[in-house]
Amino acid sequence: MAVVDLDDLRDRLGRWAADTFGSEWSVSDVEAMPGHAGLSFGFSLLGGDREVRERLVTRMPPKGVRRRGNTDVLRQVPLLQALHRHGTPVARVRYWSDDERWFDVPFFMVERLPGTTYNVRDPGPLFAGVEPAVIFTQAVDALAGAHLLDAERELAGWEAPRLLLDEIAFWEPILAKAAQPEWVTMGERTRDLLLSHLPSDPTVGVFHGDFQTNNILFDDARLMAVVDWEISGVGAQLLDLGWLLMMNDPDSWADGAPLASVPPFEMLVERYSEGVGRSVTLDEVAFYRALSGYRFGAISGLNVMLHRTGKRPDIEWERIARSVPLLFGRAADLLEGAG
Repeated sequence: MAVVDLDDLRDRLGRWAADTFGSEWSVSDVEAMPGHAGLSFGFSLLGGDREVRERLVTRMPPKGVRRRGNTDVLRQVPLLQALHRHGTPVARVRYWSDDERWFDVPFFMVERLPGTTYNVRDPGPLFAGVEPAVIFTQAVDALAGAHLLDAERELAGWEAPRLLLDEIAFWEPILAKAAQPEWVTMGERTRDLLLSHLPSDPTVGVFHGDFQTNNILFDDARLMAVVDWEISGVGAQLLDLGWLLMMNDPDSWADGAPLASVPPFEMLVERYSEGVGRSVTLDEVAFYRALSGYRFGAISGLNVMLHRTGKRPDIEWERIARSVPLLFGRAADLLEGAG
């Protein structure tokens, strides 16, 4: 993430507030928000009486990058609006513009909701005494609701569906940059197994792309919003459920012991099946769990390389590096029927 001067951003937000609402309006409490692919900042919008009118989060792309995918922030606006209209818990979009006079880039702003995300390995004191089943059933219910959105009608012209073949191919050049050659070999074997086990007729619609409890806000154990829709799209929806299960599969992670507290996957798949109103089985989701392992294995291999070469230092990837062989191995086992 690019470094942003918060004092400069405060001035820019202040100019936006004054231009939008009146010269006496201003902002306060500007701070960087964690965990987003783009640039996200929280702030308070103050009226002329200096009273807080709204608490907002603004999201914008880094300057000087091509605006596509997760850096094309305005593509999220119609999706979030459609999800909100249909009752999916997301932060409500309040303001947006492609006018670059304030921030030199397009932006959108959503309401800032209370709550925190849920880290399965270390939930923290805010979730003391909360059963993981309470968290995961709410998460699956929200996912099922999002998947019921009629993308063809609600997001006409948004973007073409991504085929599973294209999804698999997308990660090949990323896999090739992995820090260790043996990871590339393992990933290529998993890729070949994925290609030989392609589902014939996947259910296509809106998907989140990174659906996990670290991307869901909970307040007093009540789900408030699914956040971080930067890599959402239209495609095979079971990728979201497969991603959730992969992220919480003890056999996919070197530090997976705490994940044993997660509710049985059969229960989560059944809950999802009830939510979308069609039969989905754990065997059907196995392909998407494997695809998720392949995706995150490729992502991890690249980021470990960037960390070790000093291009993008982040010690967290060294911890994740121990899991790369497990991610690819578990994916292969699922495809071969061993999982």
